[in-house]
Amino acid sequence: MILYNFLAAIYAPGLSSLPAFCKLLGVDQNKLLHFLYKRKQSNYVSFHIPKKSGATRVINAPKKTLKVLQRSLAEHLEKFYYPKSSSHGFVRARSIKTNAQPHVDKNYVFNIDLKDFFDTIHFGRVRNLFMSEPFNAPHNVATVMAHICCHDGRLAQGAPTSPLISNMICRKLDSQLQALAKSKKCHVTRYADDITFSFTSSLRHLPPDVVEVTGDGVVIPGRELEHIIKANGFLINSEKTRLQHRSQRQMVTGLVVNEFPNLPRAFLRKTSSMINALRRYGPVLAESKYLEILNGDKQSIPARQHIRVKDNAGDFFIKVVKGRLNYIQMIRGRGDNVYRKLAYDFTVAIGKENREFRKSPEEILGNSIFVVKNISDDSQGTAFLLDGVGLVTNQHVVSGISRLTAPHMISFIRAGLDEAEISAELILSDEKADLAIFYPGPEFDKVPRLKKSKKELIRPMDPVLSIGFPKYRDGAAHYITRGNTTQLRRQVDLDLWLIDVPLIEGNSGGPVFNDSLEVIGVAARGAAQNNIQAAMYGFIPISSLNKFVQQSEFKVTRSILDILGGKLFQPLANAKGKFVRRKILIPF
Repeated sequence: MILYNFLAAIYAPGLSSLPAFCKLLGVDQNKLLHFLYKRKQSNYVSFHIPKKSGATRVINAPKKTLKVLQRSLAEHLEKFYYPKSSSHGFVRARSIKTNAQPHVDKNYVFNIDLKDFFDTIHFGRVRNLFMSEPFNAPHNVATVMAHICCHDGRLAQGAPTSPLISNMICRKLDSQLQALAKSKKCHVTRYADDITFSFTSSLRHLPPDVVEVTGDGVVIPGRELEHIIKANGFLINSEKTRLQHRSQRQMVTGLVVNEFPNLPRAFLRKTSSMINALRRYGPVLAESKYLEILNGDKQSIPARQHIRVKDNAGDFFIKVVKGRLNYIQMIRGRGDNVYRKLAYDFTVAIGKENREFRKSPEEILGNSIFVVKNISDDSQGTAFLLDGVGLVTNQHVVSGISRLTAPHMISFIRAGLDEAEISAELILSDEKADLAIFYPGPEFDKVPRLKKSKKELIRPMDPVLSIGFPKYRDGAAHYITRGNTTQLRRQVDLDLWLIDVPLIEGNSGGPVFNDSLEVIGVAARGAAQNNIQAAMYGFIPISSLNKFVQQSEFKVTRSILDILGGKLFQPLANAKGKFVRRKILIPF
């Protein structure tokens, strides 16, 4: 409630009156009202797509003008939404993979589906949402907002505003489902209309308030669960209620969760066969055969693929295969061998062979990682070149070094490659943050930059990969550590994500990657010995690095100007008065 009051105080004034609301959206009031109430043509394009059950789903896609309005409104509404931990659908940094992860390696997985989810959210519910906290919009403003979001008196499935509004409507439902799961010692997640519970208990000890198995083996939702669903204005689709034991293939939002979130083998096999068809017959014939199969099996048509893109013949099929590969990468990770083989085969099939996919992920990542030698105390650590930041390492790796002495006392070595010692200018160094950043000069131009993860959210049991140089000797290769995150721990002024494998001395300052081979942190304080004490060490999360850089922007700018003599880097103000970035690695 405190959070909602805070949000309302900041953002709600734009909803206090119709003129204020129109100003918020940047539209003329009379034109908006005419568009919503007097326009004779429909603002939507409606079409049907098949469901797996054989029925069809109606999609109401807004036309361009309305879609612009809805996107603008969604941007403002998003400021009011703070998702519950169980909600994973249409939430930033969450996906069907994060929705499946809590249910991995459980005895039983229980799935229910909300019947006619978007149709159940009618005009009155949407208007009442806007009239309640934290919006507190008056009746006329809430009515206009609901008209923007609804079609034929229902939340329009296909509108940019619908996912967000459905999550807002379900916020109370999410709270009650979480409370129920906590009281029954089980896990729960919701992805739009798909709700999943999972249990470690045996069949006879499943909580009857959540799930019941009748004498003849029929699985039904528990009374308390059914009461919560109905109290929130929804109904359970009995045809999609299922209970899966670990001896079966346990599915959550299309992923297999018996051991880890994974794709069904049939999906991988079909993707492989599509790539083979592309290689053997070419994109035109392969596309023709693909569309022929789809037309003969309506249930297999994925959403939106029934609309033929106006491209050259064969382009549509290539986009379909690319989409499947991107999906495999999201679920299994960019470093996964299955994904990399399929991706390589695809590049060969389209005549653009990419041999990088034949290399191991560690081999590719190792090109951007350096041994750090500190001559002042004869110590060493690890550093890496990060896109948009620079050369990153720990402060304690370069302790006792100033900007003046750094080029003479610190050297960087690409182990296993040219082995040449390179110097760099120290830009930032902070003991509390335990981070140091160097400016890479021309000697680093040919070194590939590692990509930083755009998602700052890290969860327990996320897979991680660490690369570093513990106790480096000339010619030695980098040391690779694979494990999982365990917990976030605050140590004095430092946030550390602990992992379940040791980080040995010399790993300090090295990158920590997620399964998409994106940097999510900086290894910190490796143990001197590979023993039980190492379990208390971990990595500085990427959020701390981002915060460190943002708080130091002015210092970074001045340091680079000093390094370059104010000649090669000159921030220029653009027409809006903002500084234009030049081609440097440090953002400011």
